[in-house]
Amino acid sequence: MRNTIKRTIGFLADLGNKAIAGMTLYVAQLTLPNSVTANLPGRLDAMTVADTDHKETIVQLKARGLVLYGARQSATEFVRIVRELLRPRLGKKYSQAWDATGLTGSLAIGEKENDLLRVLYSMAAYLTSYPIADAGANATALRASELHDALAAASAAVVQQKDAVDQAMKNRDAKAKALESGLRILLSELHKTLTPLDSRWLAFGFKKPGARATPDMPLNLLAVLIGTNAISMKWDPAARAEYYRVYKKVIGVDADFVSVGSPADLDFTIEGLPGNSQVEVVVSAVNNGGESVWTSAVLVQTL
Repeated sequence: MRNTIKRTIGFLADLGNKAIAGMTLYVAQLTLPNSVTANLPGRLDAMTVADTDHKETIVQLKARGLVLYGARQSATEFVRIVRELLRPRLGKKYSQAWDATGLTGSLAIGEKENDLLRVLYSMAAYLTSYPIADAGANATALRASELHDALAAASAAVVQQKDAVDQAMKNRDAKAKALESGLRILLSELHKTLTPLDSRWLAFGFKKPGARATPDMPLNLLAVLIGTNAISMKWDPAARAEYYRVYKKVIGVDADFVSVGSPADLDFTIEGLPGNSQVEVVVSAVNNGGESVWTSAVLVQTL
């Protein structure tokens, strides 16, 4: 089997932990000087910390995004209130008289932050010179300035945090690449030290290079009763199978499936089953790379 090392955080963390466990068990028995020098525990820890930092920057970005959303909503509502209060003075429809308020070209309120910032800045200047009588604290030049500054600060905080996320991601990816490199060093040394079918490959989280790919599942399992208490089974050949494994479960007797044979042929007979019983049978394919998934169970009633 081919050992592929994927550069994903989950895969590298899983393989890294297994590789470190294998090193702990066998480093005294095997010659792995470069792998020891590579310091897999240090590289795994560095990647884990960097990954945690990256995730935290994303959490902070979402939090700052909510603040920006709130600032945008407050700014929009303020502009709407001031616009309605100024209609008796400047007209119900757009004209050039509205330009000094920042509402230029139409009375529509822009959704983009830059548009809102421009309008708030202009409204602060307009309301300083031409305040709205009896407007209260919600439609003043001071309030326009406060909302402008809050929106500008929230927008800048999001931009800054996006940069932090990008930097954290680059750092995480660099640490992941370093761990991947360390694991490739280990894999290379194991190829020089272990035989292709040595069981110790598995302790390091790797597949046995000499093992074949796991067989496909056998198809078209057929099971029929012979006489009163025997079951005859047959199935189609499975790709890469060296032999097959047959299981049975007598309902009410067996707690789980029990292996009853390992034929190389494509048929098998189970004899001596209890009478008047329901029996489930399944088959899997096996080679030196492992065992396939089982077929769906076939139920047979004995007499």
